Amino acid sequence: MKLQKPQLHGAIAVTLTAVFIACLAIFGNLNFKHWYTYGGMVLICIICVVQAGFMYATYKKIKGIDDTVEPTAHLHQWEAYYDLRKKQNRWNMPVYYILLNIAMAIYMVEIFTGRPVVNVLLFIAVYVAWMLFAYFYLGRKNIRREDNRLQTIINDLKSIEGQLKKAD
Repeated sequence: MKLQKPQLHGAIAVTLTAVFIACLAIFGNLNFKHWYTYGGMVLICIICVVQAGFMYATYKKIKGIDDTVEPTAHLHQWEAYYDLRKKQNRWNMPVYYILLNIAMAIYMVEIFTGRPVVNVLLFIAVYVAWMLFAYFYLGRKNIRREDNRLQTIINDLKSIEGQLKKAD
């Protein structure tokens, strides 16, 4: 189903990201001088794993919607899922981006130490531009797309329910 795949694939991708960063920290021979640089990497891994957990739980929730129940119950399942997604989108996305960027800032302190200011400012400008684009354009676009799909499903189920009531 179109709503399940992004959650499952996202959970896998974010988990693999956490594993990759953890492997870099453990086996990468990075030789950072300060503990907080590794701390930033650990925080990024934790944030990724928690986000993957949310995505997997969302995947399980949508997978648990039973297509074989009566239309009214089926409609209620979709409405409950829609309410859950609205709540998740309202708090999860901002919290995820804020925590991820705090962890990245901690990590970048040592990385930027001793670098030319122009290079640091250029990197920060590109990074901030990407994060703003990802949050305000890509994130909102995905939310709108999912919202439209859910609204279509719910409206179709309401229509079917209305037709069944007329037939009775």
